[in-house]
Amino acid sequence: MSKKNHNSAPWMCGQCKHGFRSQDAVRMHINDAHPTIRNCGIYHRIEQVAGPEYEPSLGERAVDAELALAMGEPTEDAWLLGE
Repeated sequence: MSKKNHNSAPWMCGQCKHGFRSQDAVRMHINDAHPTIRNCGIYHRIEQVAGPEYEPSLGERAVDAELALAMGEPTEDAWLLGE
């Protein structure tokens, strides 16, 4: 029997980085595998949320433009900052 591929699962255990199909499955895993660890995080993988058709919001583009300008890099989104 082969091991399951946990890399494509949308939810992830913050301690061991194993992936799961649901948030409840991660909670059950944490209770079983990491009972002594307090505040073990449950993470939603962004690449699973965004998907291939993802387009950043104007807010995200403004933050990226502000960072690019602060680092002296060129950006086409300076207009979002009033530049």
